[in-house]
Amino acid sequence: MSELHKFIFEGLPVRGLLVRLTDSWQDILKRRADNRETGPYPEAVRHLLGEITAAAVLMQANIKFDGALVLQLHGEGPLKLAVVEVQSDLRLRATAKTIGEVTPGMPFEDMTNQHNLGRCAITLDPAGRRAGQQPYQGVVSLYDDHKLPLTGC
Repeated sequence: MSELHKFIFEGLPVRGLLVRLTDSWQDILKRRADNRETGPYPEAVRHLLGEITAAAVLMQANIKFDGALVLQLHGEGPLKLAVVEVQSDLRLRATAKTIGEVTPGMPFEDMTNQHNLGRCAITLDPAGRRAGQQPYQGVVSLYDDHKLPLTGC
């Protein structure tokens, strides 16, 4: 069973969320593994997609927003795209697209950011969007202040 637990430390300015994606995550992995065209995700992609899926659920659970939160990684290594969409009721979906070989244990920067052209986008798409209203989107590059590739997600 997938779970989300909020916690607070009494007397301290500390609060947090703990997410456990068991059923929903296993469903995502099973659907991908059952796809005869693609087969299962490579281990490094499965690990990264799991991390960003948990991060997206935590972000959506922590904001007061009625709509979809979409977290995307656009890469220019063998991982071209990883996308997670989480609705305000915490229903979610996630997928990744690879082109080329992703080797076991491949580092994040080799998988997504080989030439410093990778980027991360977070989109907030309101549930009751009015005609002409655009979703809010923030996009950042996957390199640091010194134009060096980020080495981890």
